[in-house]
Amino acid sequence: MEQALAWHLRLRDGDEAAWEEFTAWLESDPAHNAAYEEVAARDAALDSILQEANFAAPDNMHPAAANDEGPPPASKGWRWLAIAASLVLVAMLAAQLLTSGSDRYVVATSPGETRTIALSDGGQIVVNGGSEIVLDHEDARFAELVAGEAHFTVVHDASAPFVVTVGEDRLVDIGTVFNVLREDGELHVAVAEGAVRYEGGRNVELDAGEAMRLGADGNIQVSTLPVEAIGGWVDGMLVYDATPIGELAADIERSTGIAIALDPELEGRSFSGVIQTTGDDAALRGRLQDLLGVTVDSDETGWTLRP
Repeated sequence: MEQALAWHLRLRDGDEAAWEEFTAWLESDPAHNAAYEEVAARDAALDSILQEANFAAPDNMHPAAANDEGPPPASKGWRWLAIAASLVLVAMLAAQLLTSGSDRYVVATSPGETRTIALSDGGQIVVNGGSEIVLDHEDARFAELVAGEAHFTVVHDASAPFVVTVGEDRLVDIGTVFNVLREDGELHVAVAEGAVRYEGGRNVELDAGEAMRLGADGNIQVSTLPVEAIGGWVDGMLVYDATPIGELAADIERSTGIAIALDPELEGRSFSGVIQTTGDDAALRGRLQDLLGVTVDSDETGWTLRP
């Protein structure tokens, strides 16, 4: 948040080079855009307050005589008043942002890395590889999934439900074990125990064994899944039912860190079954070849699946 505030202030008088650096900063981390939008929104709100404030002109602000040289006293006075107002704006914005956001922190994983986070109330979050989640030291009932996948085991508390934010949308627990995936503009939610309420363009309540897919076009599809298949990646087990091989490849890349490319001829093919990701790379490569009926070529950049 501090970096976002610094960029916002710098861009007020930024040149072309500053804008290029700012663009690179935004693109370097998905969380940067959200942080900057929050800074800009709060700045706009505070700026509106200052503009509406009734500043009385100082007593010494009188019109200058026609033969006076230099800037009129009034313009000098108002210039200093504007500077003072700007300083007030910066101070208010910094205090508001740095105080309200100081308890939040980011947990990010590289592809192939898994992190388990124990919550103070006894629950836990398992973060899959290539993912990013925001948590709050002072609020164990909050999480924001910025990108990737996480598996939540939540201790239910009706008076303080656990909330996962995903962009503008929210997932509210109703006593739950659930899995959330955010990738390529889509949101996937699957419930293994209890229930989850999705609050977005329309509200959807999911019970155990149900899954929701929110497409990039805003359409929502609800389906059923075996509960043992939900979040199976936590134990190295990926379960599929007529799933496109492209999604399977993305799952394996996230869990193992191995970059997987797909031959265009495989894009229309799907797979049903179970794939174990545990063991060494050679064993996994052999499983993919046997189960998918493909050839897996390997080089220094990763694997390529071919017919």
